[in-house]
Amino acid sequence: MATMKCSRCGSEKIMTDLRIRDCYDVGVGQDLQVEVQRNPDALIFKQAHRESLRATVCGECGNVGLSVENPQALWKAYTEQKD
Repeated sequence: MATMKCSRCGSEKIMTDLRIRDCYDVGVGQDLQVEVQRNPDALIFKQAHRESLRATVCGECGNVGLSVENPQALWKAYTEQKD
């Protein structure tokens, strides 16, 4: 497996595929998500597609990179948007 290096400080202390959570007062939470609406002008049926965000974090300087779990599905929904 190739060693990842931080783009900011060059460290190899990289943590990958970390979940980004939003927690509510009662202790319930969910992963943060990116949303694409295939039909954004619709009143109710916007045909939303969501993908959870994941983080890559440098354990040395704290640099953070974000990605989504399934970029191909998000792109497909984006290109299917109705104008």
